[in-house]
Amino acid sequence: MGEFRRFRLHRLVYRDLRAMGLSANLAVQAIARVGRKKGSRAKFYQPTSCVFDQRTLSLCWEDERVSLTTVQGRLRISLKLGNYQRGVLKRARSVQGGVLTKGPKGKWYIHLILRIDAPTPSPGGGKVVGVDLGQKVLATLSDGVQLTSGFLKGKRLHYLKKRAEVRSRLDRPSERTRGVKRLWARLRGREARFVNHTLHTLARHIVNGLKPGDTLAVEDLNGIRGRTHKRGRRERHLHHLWPYARLRFFLEYKAALKGVMVVAVDPHHTSQTCPRCGHVARANRRSQALFRCQACGFQHNADWVTAHNLAQRAGSMGRGRCKPARILRVSSLHCPPSESPRL
Repeated sequence: MGEFRRFRLHRLVYRDLRAMGLSANLAVQAIARVGRKKGSRAKFYQPTSCVFDQRTLSLCWEDERVSLTTVQGRLRISLKLGNYQRGVLKRARSVQGGVLTKGPKGKWYIHLILRIDAPTPSPGGGKVVGVDLGQKVLATLSDGVQLTSGFLKGKRLHYLKKRAEVRSRLDRPSERTRGVKRLWARLRGREARFVNHTLHTLARHIVNGLKPGDTLAVEDLNGIRGRTHKRGRRERHLHHLWPYARLRFFLEYKAALKGVMVVAVDPHHTSQTCPRCGHVARANRRSQALFRCQACGFQHNADWVTAHNLAQRAGSMGRGRCKPARILRVSSLHCPPSESPRL
């Protein structure tokens, strides 16, 4: 049929879905989910997940149960919670819905979408910290903290090599067994979970070093993959998979929950500008790790220089003649549904 527009889909299939036994709210959610799949190669859904909204999901706080609307009526299911989940639920104003998913080992999880009050950051009330993102050093802060990423890079290269081996087996019909197909799916999930866990840990480490009212200045790296090029299959693979946007996303919502403002500034020439005299030249960046000003002789770590210049452009009281750049975007203060706690 090829129709993905939500309202037209509603007119076409709503009555059929109700006749199949779905409630009105479940039918509307199923139609909306199909509409969001426009452009995807998926031609069917596996019965391993379901989306609920406020009308079809409610939380019983006292006995730690979740109430779900199903085709068999209302089901009340006990939750297995930890202290972290209980703490997050106590902070939540309301539950907006959730996604019920089936894990690879047959266990069921409910990802709740919560509304949480975030403190309003006060601009100019605290210090400004710049953060430079890279591949060899994943994050360098203007206060001197460096967080390396060697283990992350090595792990992704390991998965690249392993997937190539499994892919070669899948290309040979004699070795295309069910076990090999399952191994291929597991490898993809392992790398995604490892990267997400690493980025969450990094973002939490950065935010924990800040106080409410501080400002975190990050680079506006939109379109960086189109502006830069790498030679070699390995380097291109890492360059295109490096999770700049995801790390910034995690930083934004974790900082918002703590009352820290995140601003994105123009990164042009931040690695070539001397923080002491303001001299700008490509020759100032002697190597990946060394910055040496050609005018005044100032020498320091190149990543720290970039982070310091980012903090200056975001409005810090730095040295030199660096003029503050226009702030391009201020982060949202909403907690993303995809990062709601697993219960």
